[in-house]
Amino acid sequence: MNRVVTTVVGTLVESWQELRVHRGRVVLSLIGVTIAVASLAVVVGFGSLAERVTAAFSEQYGGRAATYSLTGASSSGDGTGAAAAADAVTLDRELRAAADRYDVRYATEASYTSRRVQFPDGVAEVQGMTVDPPYAEMHRLRMASGSWFTAADRERLAPAIVVNQAFLDRLGGADVVTHPTVRLTGTPGVTAVVVGEYASSEFDTEPMFYQLANSTATSSVAAGTDDGNQRTFEVWIPQSGAKALANRIASDAERAVGNGMQVDAGRMDAAGSVDGDPLGAMRYVIAGVAVLVLVLGGLGLLNVSLVSVRQRIREIGIRRGVGASAGRIFVAVLLENVLGTLVAGGIGVMIGAAVLGNETVRGLITSGVEVGGAPFPLEAALIGVGSAVAVGALAGFLPAILAVRVKVIDAIRY
Repeated sequence: MNRVVTTVVGTLVESWQELRVHRGRVVLSLIGVTIAVASLAVVVGFGSLAERVTAAFSEQYGGRAATYSLTGASSSGDGTGAAAAADAVTLDRELRAAADRYDVRYATEASYTSRRVQFPDGVAEVQGMTVDPPYAEMHRLRMASGSWFTAADRERLAPAIVVNQAFLDRLGGADVVTHPTVRLTGTPGVTAVVVGEYASSEFDTEPMFYQLANSTATSSVAAGTDDGNQRTFEVWIPQSGAKALANRIASDAERAVGNGMQVDAGRMDAAGSVDGDPLGAMRYVIAGVAVLVLVLGGLGLLNVSLVSVRQRIREIGIRRGVGASAGRIFVAVLLENVLGTLVAGGIGVMIGAAVLGNETVRGLITSGVEVGGAPFPLEAALIGVGSAVAVGALAGFLPAILAVRVKVIDAIRY
């Protein structure tokens, strides 16, 4: 056992000493590997961030897998007016009851609306959504400041709303901490309290808001003529058997409402709109680019290693003459490449981390969307270092074979 350990340690030390002696050759041969690994780390890191951004966008607008939208339409009448609005209220109640019956934890109204808001510079029509507290979790909505809705907010006499930065800017740069109020004009009007600001991208320049369903914010507004065909209900359910469960909820609500009501269930999230992995094509493209970068770096190292072995024939022949075994020579030459590429890989990963950690570069990739996680993905670092070691082993294998074939007589010739 001691002999094996001594041999392994001795081989490592010997390989490291060779790297120190031939510093110039090592540096020149590993520049390409460092650049290749840095490029690979950036490509893999970019791909990881791009996937997270794509997933964040799809979940923000379509919901998590599997999110179903339940909408109803009456076959009687034109779908507008007070009767249609009453049917919409009844349908909402029955959909909630059906969701509770099947133990659906995440269910929410998700109806687009608009309210006339009194800003300091005048009244403006602002787009918004009527939702329930689970909506934030279902659509991965993050808060920049303040808090999201809770069930207790339904009891507020002054209704709570959650807005974006553009809304606060229109209020004169108000701070959510101060709980600013805003007048929602209507029939009748109501004064709302801003309880939170949700995270929005830099391109979200128009004021928007969320109001809580079945609260003072919605009950204080008289039903409009088109409220009967604007209300939407969403459920987030397990993917296994999701379609059957969503159709069952829709069918139960349809029978309970009656009056010729037809309720449809449609899947909203990205996974339900495409076959297979929605990000599969992106993964294949990124993998292809990464492999190409790695192959180019490996070929450059292989060429330099072959030339290096030919230049060291005298040295290798002398070592064979003083008793070095073929296996010792093979492992020493192979480890020289592996140790060198390991160092180059570490440097390349640090360069890649510095590039992707830059706020400007990261902002261009994420488009201002907060995706969470580490600034530099761990998988990019592991792939970068691992690929560097693999390239070193592959690029050192052929030179090591040539070194083994060197004979003592070759040292005399050179």
